[in-house]
Amino acid sequence: MKKILLFSAILSSFLWFSSCDPENVIDDQGKDTDTLDYVWDETKVIDIKLNSTSIECNSTNVSINGQNAVITKKGTYKLSGTLENGQIVVNASGIVRLLLNNVNITSQTTSAIYVADAKRAIIFLPEGTNNTITDGPNYVMTADSINSTIYSRDYMAIAGSGKLTVNANYNSAISSRDELIIESGDITVNSVGLGIKGKDYLIINGGKFNIKSGGDGLKSDKDSTENEGFIEINNGEFDIISDQDAISAQTELRIKNGTFRITTGGGSNFTSDLISAKGLKSQDRITIENGGFTLDCADNIIDADNHLTINGGNFVLSSGNKPLDSDSTLTINGGTVQITKSVKGISSHHIAVNGGLVTVLSRNDCMKASLGAELTTDDGSSISINGGMVTLSSDKGDALDSNGSILIGGGATIVQGSATKPDDAVSYRSTFKINGGSMYAAGATSLLPQNDSQQNSLAVSFSIIQPPGQIFCIQTEAGVTVAAFKATRYSYFFMTSFPGLETGKTYNLYTGGTLTGTDIGGYYIDGVYTPGAKKTTFTVNQRVTSIKL
Repeated sequence: MKKILLFSAILSSFLWFSSCDPENVIDDQGKDTDTLDYVWDETKVIDIKLNSTSIECNSTNVSINGQNAVITKKGTYKLSGTLENGQIVVNASGIVRLLLNNVNITSQTTSAIYVADAKRAIIFLPEGTNNTITDGPNYVMTADSINSTIYSRDYMAIAGSGKLTVNANYNSAISSRDELIIESGDITVNSVGLGIKGKDYLIINGGKFNIKSGGDGLKSDKDSTENEGFIEINNGEFDIISDQDAISAQTELRIKNGTFRITTGGGSNFTSDLISAKGLKSQDRITIENGGFTLDCADNIIDADNHLTINGGNFVLSSGNKPLDSDSTLTINGGTVQITKSVKGISSHHIAVNGGLVTVLSRNDCMKASLGAELTTDDGSSISINGGMVTLSSDKGDALDSNGSILIGGGATIVQGSATKPDDAVSYRSTFKINGGSMYAAGATSLLPQNDSQQNSLAVSFSIIQPPGQIFCIQTEAGVTVAAFKATRYSYFFMTSFPGLETGKTYNLYTGGTLTGTDIGGYYIDGVYTPGAKKTTFTVNQRVTSIKL
């Protein structure tokens, strides 16, 4: 009986504490966030009225000194009105929600909103509200090293469908020294420095963002803890114009979806020599699952120090340097990647294309595999094209170039090489094998695939330069077109390999004529060819059939 009474007393105590806990966090103390962060009891909301040069609140949870208010206990607080030169401080041990109800808060000497202590601080933007937070250019420095218009020393989240404009005139706009999660909101940032930063990590699940920053647009770094310093974006609409990097993660950048319109360093018509002005940047790895990306950057556009993986998405990239760059591996499994302007298009130690549609226009090498140094010897690099469609067009330089090996195993590879000798349409230092797929290449010259390839190839060298727009067509003896290609530049060389080029069979090579159908970088999937001049007849009797005309 005593045990039963004791259990009943404990249960009654637990129920009493739960009823006194409007945040309902007793069962969720180990979580960083939960849905209860964004649900509250409207009858327990505490009003804080901002009256230009004074603050009014009837709760003892709020300490007021002139134009400064300190929230000392957990709860939900609704801020309304204008504060000309003051500060809202959160210094409480539990969850604190700040409901911004059409507020206009300005602080000339420090952060306008400062979270000094809170288990979790939630800034909520109610539907239909329009809120503005502004700081001044001169801060009075404190031991906390405050440097942002909205600054938190602890976990902070932003949610709601209302509008928030942050004008940062001193340094950063929104910054947390701990985790920062943005669930939603219509957020505009005008910052002389950094835009939005989460120290441990930055997670964005949705929202609309219009960011103009003198520093990085979105950023996450860490002190020392492993696996922190990452950015995860699950959805949202992002318009970012930044003088430095648009999105920068110290460890990992993960993008699952969203729409991104980004300009850095003034765009691709400028060069970024002194500062980093990259589009998407990580000191470790970048993984992109899906989304729409239109980026115009003075520097590299998508840059990972170790690994870059693209599984899907639509990309239109214009760069003053390298649009896709990763020091270790660069893998494209799907999506549409259109590089419209670059110095060097795609660069990494190991490059693999397993699917998708990849188009590269470049002043120099379009796809370059190397350890980074401009070496002329084998450094173990590799390029592997196993699926999808890759179209490369180089003004000058080697269009498809590996300081190691090249393997074509599937898909379609189209190379419009430089017309200038000694630039190669295809160049390598170790091995070049074609085991499957289709390949078409034209240019000044090229290195040939090796004889131990599993698929036959044809290489044609012309003594007279061929004009831009020249058509090369291969037909069977019966007049059936099996390959058709149009070179976009002057060329002395044409090479092709495809499954229908069979050993022991005889074919006719034509130039000129007309070609109609779907043109993908000079490759016609469903082309109809009207013959021009028959240049030669050849029989395939080895892996690489070479012809000089």
